Amino acid sequence: HPSLFICMFDFSLKLAALELNAEELGLFTAVVLVSADRSGIENVASVEQLQENLIRALRSLVSKSAVTPGNNHHNLDSPRFTKLLLKLPDLRTLNNMHSEKLLSFRIDA
Repeated sequence: HPSLFICMFDFSLKLAALELNAEELGLFTAVVLVSADRSGIENVASVEQLQENLIRALRSLVSKSAVTPGNNHHNLDSPRFTKLLLKLPDLRTLNNMHSEKLLSFRIDA
């Protein structure tokens, strides 16, 4: 079972390999932070709608940056966008590992 640090390092390498620009990274961060399953959310439907809008904006931005000069065809499901979305479950796993580590620190203290 790899350590939290190793998993975080591995995730950061894979995310860096996608070579996101500042706008893409900002939107990806917003998608990660706006999650309807966080505790304390009162209007789940509203948060879900906001996250869907952010994902659409991210898809548009990533596909726009993937268009080569002279090619006006936008591939809305570019491999890069798909890889980026596949990072969401990885982040959830990291979050769970981090929570478990924090809990074990509290129990040991």
